[in-house]
Amino acid sequence: MSPMDHAPWRTLIGAGALAALLALSACGEREAPAPESAPQAAPAAEPAPAAPSARGLDAGALSRLDETLTALAARQDRSGYVAVIARDGVVQHVSEAGYADIEAGAPMRADTVVRIASMSKPVTAAAILLLAEDGLLSLGDPVADYIPAFAKARVATQLMHDETFEIPTEPLARPITIEDLLTHTSGVGYIFDYQTHLGALYIDRDIYRAGEQSLEERINTLAGLPLYFQPGERWFYSYSNDILGQVIAVASGQSLEDFMQARIFGPLGMSDTSFFPGETQRERLAALYTHDEDGSLVRVAGERDVAVSAPVEAGGAGLFSTANDYMRFAQMLANGGELDGVRVLRQESVAAMVTPHVGLDRMGEDQRRIGLAFGYSVGVSVNEDGGRRTGDYGWGGYFDTAFVVSPATGLAAVIMAQEEPGPGTRDTTSAGAVLQSQLAGLVPAES
Repeated sequence: MSPMDHAPWRTLIGAGALAALLALSACGEREAPAPESAPQAAPAAEPAPAAPSARGLDAGALSRLDETLTALAARQDRSGYVAVIARDGVVQHVSEAGYADIEAGAPMRADTVVRIASMSKPVTAAAILLLAEDGLLSLGDPVADYIPAFAKARVATQLMHDETFEIPTEPLARPITIEDLLTHTSGVGYIFDYQTHLGALYIDRDIYRAGEQSLEERINTLAGLPLYFQPGERWFYSYSNDILGQVIAVASGQSLEDFMQARIFGPLGMSDTSFFPGETQRERLAALYTHDEDGSLVRVAGERDVAVSAPVEAGGAGLFSTANDYMRFAQMLANGGELDGVRVLRQESVAAMVTPHVGLDRMGEDQRRIGLAFGYSVGVSVNEDGGRRTGDYGWGGYFDTAFVVSPATGLAAVIMAQEEPGPGTRDTTSAGAVLQSQLAGLVPAES
């Protein structure tokens, strides 16, 4: 990862999702060590006994995971790590290492509240699917039916401005649909294109830095920017889920926060998940750290930790959660929409979400290289490589959080740290890289 641009709100979006668990390689990161001994901030939680019907996990691999996270925290690759591993619907292992707050001596725990950034995207996709089940929208609907400003969207015919310093555009060949947003094939941009004049325009109109503007005002500003390509042409990581958040608000008549609390977080018992963490959650909120130019781990100053003071719900990047809570969301998906006798999504909705709607032919070069296709706001593996199995799905977040569900093995895993990418982050090992490197070994060969 390149050194970070320190602009406010840039921290909230999911650049890290492009290096999400399913898309992650260890390139540019140190190998995670397995030392003879390393201090651990707090003892790991006892693994839950597996239910009789649940297949077990490899004890040696779990031990190596614990040792690795302990060693990485000890050498301060991250302040702390937490991983929760389940199989066949049963949480069987929790690995906790290092600190949520070094200065306060608070250990990293499975109930530590963290900024999950782009792991918000699959949750927003699930909310859209709920509205489709309710008959309040259809995935083929034009986005302009809910956000009229998108009816006037235009498409850039080149990414650099012309001699009049304007970016030439043409009309839409067809409307942007809700499904285009779910699959990130809408043509909408993001704030990571530093190479083109169109990218500069998106950076200048960064909706995450829009002061006290409402969500509607932010999205209307976005609708006035040229698209990168005609809807449906290809995959391009974007503001799509932030736009979907406004669609949810319009279609449901509720705020995005209220809708998710009523239909997802409440039913799933995700009591620590919110766009606006309350007092009890803030007491358990992990500090945010980064690595400076000499590689030292340093705390991010409070005024730069703008996630905690976000004035609107960013459906693409704004949620706070815990490893325990997000595992409940992952388990719901793994169970086909149901958890602990409570059905949140229909089985067919989950199946649609994790189907690769965008094949490798429309994905970027990095994704094609590792066989990563795209469903509804989740990456889906379409081959077996680097520990992944065909059909594995998941996503990650900018602050080094990730999850994966493996239908072939019954495995579900969530791993979290809290790192804002900085000049020295490249030479450290991320939480996602650890899980990716150890994923295959967690399942015993005989099962």
